Amino acid sequence: MAADTKHHFLKITEELDEEEVRDLRFLCNDYFPIGKPMKSALDLLEALQQQNLDIFPELLYRIQRFKLLSDLGKRKAEMEQHLQQPGNCKISTYRVLLYNISKQIDNNELEKIIFISNIPKGKCQNIKNLMDLCTELEKKEKISPNNLTHLLRILGVIQRRDLIKKVETYQNEARVTLPLQESRKQQGSEICTQEMDQNIRCPAQVDAKQVISAGTNDHQEPQQASSTVDDPTAENTNFEGAACSSTEQKPNSIENLVSGTRALCMEPSQETSTASSMDSVPGSLPSSVWMISNNKASQQNMQSIEEYKMDSSPLGICLILNNKVFPGTNYNQRNGTDCDAEKLEEVFTNLGFVVQRHDNLTVQGMLEKLEAYKKYDHNNRDCFVCCILSHGEKDVVVGTDGKHLQIKDIRSLFSGSQCPSLLQKPKIFFIQACQGLSSQKACFITSSDSDLESDALPHSIPEDRDFLIVMSTVPECVSYRTRKGSWFIQTLCSCLEEYCSRKYDLLSILTEVNRRVSEMHPNIKQIPEPRFTLSKKLVILPPYLRTNS
Repeated sequence: MAADTKHHFLKITEELDEEEVRDLRFLCNDYFPIGKPMKSALDLLEALQQQNLDIFPELLYRIQRFKLLSDLGKRKAEMEQHLQQPGNCKISTYRVLLYNISKQIDNNELEKIIFISNIPKGKCQNIKNLMDLCTELEKKEKISPNNLTHLLRILGVIQRRDLIKKVETYQNEARVTLPLQESRKQQGSEICTQEMDQNIRCPAQVDAKQVISAGTNDHQEPQQASSTVDDPTAENTNFEGAACSSTEQKPNSIENLVSGTRALCMEPSQETSTASSMDSVPGSLPSSVWMISNNKASQQNMQSIEEYKMDSSPLGICLILNNKVFPGTNYNQRNGTDCDAEKLEEVFTNLGFVVQRHDNLTVQGMLEKLEAYKKYDHNNRDCFVCCILSHGEKDVVVGTDGKHLQIKDIRSLFSGSQCPSLLQKPKIFFIQACQGLSSQKACFITSSDSDLESDALPHSIPEDRDFLIVMSTVPECVSYRTRKGSWFIQTLCSCLEEYCSRKYDLLSILTEVNRRVSEMHPNIKQIPEPRFTLSKKLVILPPYLRTNS
C-alpha cells in the first residue's frame, strides 16, 4: 500500500469507533478465522490487504458510514447500483442478515436470548450484541447459512415476528437456486464417498462387515471402534461419514415431491390430462371442459384435507424411555443412545412439548411408566409422543432385564377405549430398536399405485385410529447406531428441526427421513418404517409460529 493511500485510509479508520470495528469484523467472518483478534479498523484493513480483498467500500456501505464511503471516492447511489449486479457482493447475504437483525435487538432482548442459548458464564461478558452471540453459536455449529432453526426459535421466544419474517425471506430466496444446490449435492456426495472409503478400512467397519455375515446368533458387540453395535446384532458403520449425505447435500426432495404432487393434482399437464380424459370423459362432453371440471374438483379435494388441532400450550407429553445398559443379559451396552435421548429432548422441547425422560428401565418399569401416562389427563393437550430407545427383536422392545415387551401391547395402552383423553388426538411412537438379525440389501426399488375408497364417514371411530408408529427399521432387520447416536433418531431430529418450522406435515417429513437414512451408506442399508392410522394431516409447528400465525 502506497504511503499516501495508507495515510488516507488511516484517517478514515480513525473515525470508526469500537462498536463499528466489531461490526466490520463480524461482516468479515467468512474471510478470517472466527475469533482472530483485530483491535482496530487499521488491523482489519491490513488483513484485507494481505488477502487482496477489496471489500472495504462495501463494508462501509453495510454499516451505513456513507460519509466515509464518499471520502473513498464512492457515492452511495453508485455503490447500491454496483452491489445489485450479480457477483459484486462480497459480503454474504447470510452475514448481512445477522448484522441487520442484531441492530434491531435491544439489551433486554439480548439478555433473554443469551439466557435461553445456554452460553457459559465466562463468555457472556464478551457478548455485546447478537452478532457476538451468533459467532458463539456458529462455533458450536448451532447456526449456519443453511440452518437457522435455532435463530428462529430464539426470535420466537422474544416474540419478534418482524425479524422472523426476515429470516424466512432469506430462507425462501436461498432455496430458489435449485441447480446450484444440485451441483453442491453431487460434490458433497463425492467428498463423502472419499471419506467413507478411508473410514471403511477402520476396525469398526471391519466389525460391521463381520456382523452382517455372521449369521443369526451373533449378539456380541465389537470391542474396537469409534462406532458401536446396537441391538441383538449390529448397529455399526460410520455415521460421521454418512452424515454428509444427509446434511451437506441439503436435498429438496420434500419440496420437489410437494410441488410435483400439486402440479399433478391441480394443474395437470396436457399429455396426462388428455390421456385421463380419453379414458373417462362421457362422449357428449368436450375433453377440455372435463379437464377443467376435474381440475376444480382436485383443488377442492386438496383444500378439504383436515388438520389435527395442534395449538395447545404445551402441545403434550413427550415420553422418552432410554435403555442403555442391560446387566446380567446377553444384550450389549447401547453406547450412543444418550446422544439420541438428549437430541430428542432438545427438539421436542423446542416444539412445545413437556419432555419426560426415564433411563434404564426393566420391562416392568417400562410398563409402569406407560401405564402412568395412559392414566394421565390429556384433555388439555393436543398430542402424545413416546420415544423408545432400546434393543429389540421382531415386534418387541427389550427391557434392561432382557425381557420382551410387545409393541402391540404398548399401542393398546393408548387406544381410544384405554386412554379416552387421547381420543381423536395423534399418538406418535418413535421406536429405535432392531427388529431382527438380518441386514438389508441394496437393490432397485419398484412401486405401484393403488386406490383406496371409502363410502361414508363413520358415526363412531375405530379405537386404533390416530396412531403413528415409526420403527427405525423394517421387520427382521437390524438398525444402526454409532457412539454419536443412531442413524434414525439423529436424522429424524435433524428433519424435524429443518421442516417443522417450514410447516411440512409429519408424514412428508418422515418420507424425507426414510430417504436420508436409506442413503447413509453405499453398501450397508437401513430403511425406517412408519405405520399409521392417522385420519388427518399432522402439522407440528414450533411455538413461535403457533402464537404469531
